[in-house]
Amino acid sequence: MTNSNQHEADVLIVGGGVVGASIAYGLAEEGAKIGILDAEDSDFSASRGNFGMISISNKGFNNLAYFRLSYASSRLWPEFASTLREQTGIDPAFDLKGKVYISVGDREFAAHAEKVAEYARRVGAEYQHDILNRADLRQMLGNVRLGERVTGGSFSPLDGIAEPLKLYSGLLNAIQRHGGSILRDHRVGRIQHQRGIFTVEGPWGSLSAPRLVIAAGLGTPDLASQVGISVKVRPQRGQMMVTERVEQSFPYPVSGLLRQNPEGTIMIGVSTEEVGYDDRTTVSVLRSLAMKAIERLPDLGSVQITRCWAALRPRTEDGYPVYQESHERPGAFVITCHSGITLAALHKRLLPQWILGGRKDALLEPFGLGRLQSASAA
Repeated sequence: MTNSNQHEADVLIVGGGVVGASIAYGLAEEGAKIGILDAEDSDFSASRGNFGMISISNKGFNNLAYFRLSYASSRLWPEFASTLREQTGIDPAFDLKGKVYISVGDREFAAHAEKVAEYARRVGAEYQHDILNRADLRQMLGNVRLGERVTGGSFSPLDGIAEPLKLYSGLLNAIQRHGGSILRDHRVGRIQHQRGIFTVEGPWGSLSAPRLVIAAGLGTPDLASQVGISVKVRPQRGQMMVTERVEQSFPYPVSGLLRQNPEGTIMIGVSTEEVGYDDRTTVSVLRSLAMKAIERLPDLGSVQITRCWAALRPRTEDGYPVYQESHERPGAFVITCHSGITLAALHKRLLPQWILGGRKDALLEPFGLGRLQSASAA
C-alpha cells in the first residue's frame, strides 16, 4: 500500500492499538483489504497501560448490557486465542483461571459481599461469584501469607488473563499474514468524503477507501467530528509498577491489585485518576498502591520494584463503549472503549460484518451514541 490518493483499501483503520488491531484482524480474515494508520510512538497510548485482565465479574453493575457484552467476549476468547496461536505461532497466554478479591476489615468484606449478591440478583445464573471467609481464601491461595486485617474475599471463575504484548504482537502478525498493511508514523490530520470514498490525509500523503474506522483512543473526538460524529472521550490516568522476578506464588490474579506474569514478575496497580493529559507517575499514588498490596499480602514488602509507569486510557462520558456509524457519512465508524483486551475477541468476531455493510449485532445496539443524547435530554 502506497501513500497516494488512490482507492487502495477496502477499509482504513485510524488507530493501531489493541482495539484497532482486533478489528483489523477480523476484517482481514474476512478477505477485506486493510490499512491501519498508526501515529507516532510518542502519542498517548492506552495499550502501554494495560493490565492484561479479561474482566467480567465486575462489569456492568449499573448496565446489564455491558455485562452481556463482556461475557460474550469471554466465551469467544478460547477460540480467538487458539486461532491466533495457530495462524502466527504467537501464544497470547490466555488463561480463564478466575480472579480473587481480598477484603480488609469487616466493613469492606460486608460491603463486597452485599455487592456480589446484588450482582447475582441482577444478572442471573450466568453470574458466578463465591464469597470466601479468611480460611477459604487462605486455602485457595495456598502458601500466600495474608495480612492480619484480611477478613475474607471472593472468587469468580468468569475472569481471565492474557499477555498484552504477546496479544498485540500476534494481532499485527496475523493482519500482515492476511495481506493487511500497518503504516507507522501515519498521523491523520484531515478526513474528506466525496462520492462514497473517504480520503485521510497527513504529512505523509493520503489514502482512500470506501469504509473508515476511527479507533484512535484519545484522538477520536477530533477525527470523528470530521465525519459528522460528536463523541466525548476523556483521559484517565492509570499508574502501575512491576517487580523483580520471584518464585510463582499467586495462582490467581487479585482484583484491583496484582497479577503475576509467567516469568515471575508481579504487576501491581492500577490507579484511576482524572488528571487531564498528565501521564507522569507520582510518588504518592505509587506508594498508595504498594501499601494496599502489602496490607493484604505482606510478603510483597520484601520484593523489589524494578519499573513504574503511567498511561492515559480513553473514557467515554458514561464509561461504556461506543459503536457508532455516521449518519451524515455512512461507511465511517467510531469505535472506542476502555476494555480493549476483554473485548478483543468480540471485536474480531462481531464488528467486521457490521463494518462491511451487514447488520449490527444486537449485543452492540445498546452502545450507540443515542444513549448519551437521551441521557443529556433527560
